Amino acid sequence: MKSLALVLFTTLCAQQGAIAAPYDKSGIADWTVAPGPTAEPTFTPPVAKRMRLANGMVLLVVENHKLPIVSMELVIPNAGSATDPKTKPGLSALTADMLDEGAGGLTAIQISEEEDKLGASIGLFASIDSANISVSTLAKTLDPTIDLLAKIVTAPALTQADFDRVKGDRATGLELRRDRPREVASIVLGSALYGLDSPYGHPPGGVRETFKNLSLADLTSYYKDRWDPKAMTLVVAGDVDGVALMKKLDATLGAWKHPAKRIASISTSPVSKIAHRLLLVDRAGSQQSDVRIGLVGLDRKDPKYFAFEVLTTTLGGGFTSRLNQKLREQLGITYGIRAGQEWRTSRGPFTISSALVTPETAHGLTETIKIVDDLAAVDLPTAELEKSKQNLIRALPAQFATNAGTADSFAQLALHGLPDSWYANYANAIRKVTAKEVRSVAKSAIPSGKMVFAVVGDLAKVQAGLSTLGLGEPEMRDLYGMPIAK
Repeated sequence: MKSLALVLFTTLCAQQGAIAAPYDKSGIADWTVAPGPTAEPTFTPPVAKRMRLANGMVLLVVENHKLPIVSMELVIPNAGSATDPKTKPGLSALTADMLDEGAGGLTAIQISEEEDKLGASIGLFASIDSANISVSTLAKTLDPTIDLLAKIVTAPALTQADFDRVKGDRATGLELRRDRPREVASIVLGSALYGLDSPYGHPPGGVRETFKNLSLADLTSYYKDRWDPKAMTLVVAGDVDGVALMKKLDATLGAWKHPAKRIASISTSPVSKIAHRLLLVDRAGSQQSDVRIGLVGLDRKDPKYFAFEVLTTTLGGGFTSRLNQKLREQLGITYGIRAGQEWRTSRGPFTISSALVTPETAHGLTETIKIVDDLAAVDLPTAELEKSKQNLIRALPAQFATNAGTADSFAQLALHGLPDSWYANYANAIRKVTAKEVRSVAKSAIPSGKMVFAVVGDLAKVQAGLSTLGLGEPEMRDLYGMPIAK
């Protein structure tokens, strides 16, 4: 009876055009018609005050007194995986992981207890181009939180016992990489584009065969050479007084004298000639194929940056993107597919990422190529162009919705050497992008004929279909993403 009543109610609503009920105060008369967008909101990005500590460290302060909380982001350039010694991949990540395992006379447990007592959180990690420390705390406990941060950064214990334990944990993670096909697919693509032993091409977390050779002496030397306060930038956003903050930091982080070694710049050039455009990892029994498709993209400071952002948004930057609408909504062969550029200090990879249901792997890749080619051949319709531009413009305020987001946004500018005022011009630059510019950058920057395809899946079920894509002879990799010896 209840089911019949529900059917009758649904039918009645459809016949009535989903007319708003008397209690509906939304102002929408007919819910069967999607409402148009509201007027573009006015947004002014926050302004950062630039200062410099006694030891040369740059300080950017964004005061926000709405809530009694503070976020900080410390950027340590040239301390990410790109600077791993050639025979020691994973060293930068291991170093960042070790710093809070004991520092300034405190053990790892005591550091954790101190964070809890302060209502603070301190996280360390190494990315490709930098190491980073993110901090969140209460305004009333900011000073002791800075004291704790200073101990972690300037006085890590780096004991053998802690090193053995952390290294063991990370070594176990490397052994289990075979169970993380998405990570493996990314490793395969990156190594194909840049070279497996290159700064941008080796696995950032390390390689299990060589990771075991890393020593505490390696880590200590890396920390001394790469963690240079003169090159660092600290971004602080939240309920702070800039003058008082500067005084506190000068007495702690600013007093740190750490004569890091001057090291020659590294080469992040991509492979001059791609040997294989199709790279395969056999994951027998897998119900889906994890795929990464890409090539080396633009430089972060390229004048075509804004047109490229509109292009990637249209292609695979959100739920309504062309790739997602075709492969998910129409074909139903993926939960989602995305496209985007990984912006690095040198030219990073442009990547299309997805997991396709196994029997439809070749079909999904074929449709992806068609969509990429279409963007290079035909101008975007006016409505679609405007939608992509508005998606980008209206997403900008969300970057600054929290203190942590604000700190991270300015930290990215610092890493890439962009002016502190960069976000103030972002919306206008996006508005000026034309359909012709989008088509032009699609043709020049992401030609499908130069893309590399990395597929982790059940080869017994997908390899025959992949052979029809015209990508040439494949290169086989093992479950860790490493080349298989012939």
